[in-house]
Amino acid sequence: MPRLLCATDLLPKSEAAIDRAGMLAEQLQAQLSLLHVVSPTTSELNLEQALQVAITGLKARARAPEWRFGPLPEVAVRTGGPARLIIDSIDKHRVDLVVIGPHRKRGLRDVLEGTIAEKILNTRQCPLLIVRRPAEAEYKQVMLALDVSEESAAAVQAAEALILNARAQSMVMHVCEPPYQGMMRSAGVGTEEVISYVNHSRREAAAEIRELLKRTSADHTRYGVVIGDSHPARAIQRAVEMYQPDLLVMGTNGGRVRRALIGSVASQVMDAADCDVLVVPRDSVPARKSRLH
Repeated sequence: MPRLLCATDLLPKSEAAIDRAGMLAEQLQAQLSLLHVVSPTTSELNLEQALQVAITGLKARARAPEWRFGPLPEVAVRTGGPARLIIDSIDKHRVDLVVIGPHRKRGLRDVLEGTIAEKILNTRQCPLLIVRRPAEAEYKQVMLALDVSEESAAAVQAAEALILNARAQSMVMHVCEPPYQGMMRSAGVGTEEVISYVNHSRREAAAEIRELLKRTSADHTRYGVVIGDSHPARAIQRAVEMYQPDLLVMGTNGGRVRRALIGSVASQVMDAADCDVLVVPRDSVPARKSRLH
C-alpha cells in the first residue's frame, strides 16, 4: 500500500494541502499520515500547552465532519526541527509522497541553508507536492516542465503513478535555447536564415521530448508539447500564466552538489508559480504502476 505524508503547520494557508493529501490517498488507496511539528520553546509549560493545542486541532481535523476522504489518517505531533522530523518520518514509513502547503524563503538562513521543501528534496527519497490552490477536485490540467534528462524521465513516471488519470489533460513545456542564434545575428546572418535555424532547433527539441515520452510514459500520445525559448525559469513561469494548469510537474537531481540548480530553476518556480507544484528527485520514483494503464 502506498504511503503519503502531509506535513502541516495547521495554519489556514495549509488547509488545502491536508485536503489534497486526503483526496490523493483516497484515489490511490494509500495510507496517509498527518504530521505537525511544534518548535521547542524556552518554557516547558508553554511547550506543553502548544503540544496540547496542536494535538487537539490535528485530531479534530482528521475526523468527521472535517474529514471527508475515506479512511481516517494517522496523526502525529512532534517537537523539534521540522525538516529533520519530516525526513525521519519519510525514512521510518518509507513514504512515497510528501504533501505540504505553500512556502517562501524567509531571511538569510533559508537562503543559505534551504527551506524545508529544499531540505526534503535534498534527501532524494520521494517526490514533494506543494499545494497552493483549494483541493476542490482531481487535477484536470497538468503541465510537465521537462528536458531530456533522467530527472525528467523520473518526473513523468512519478506524475503518472501518483497524479495523472485518464481524465486529466496534460502537456509538456520544454525550453529550447538555440546555441548559435546570438552569434548568427552578430555575424550579420540574414533574418530568414536565423529564423530557419531557430525553427529547426525547435523541431529537433520537440522530437527529443517525444522520444523521452515514448520511453517513459504509459501513454505518450496524451501529451501536447510546447516549446519555449528563453531562460528556463522565466519560460516556465510564463507558460504557467498562459495555460493556467492546476499542477506543474518538475524533475530535479536534488542533493547538495546540485544546490545551484535547485536555487536557479526549481526553487524559483516553486516560489513563483501560483498553481500546485510536484517536484520529483531523480531517484525517488514510487514503485507503483502508472494510473494510465
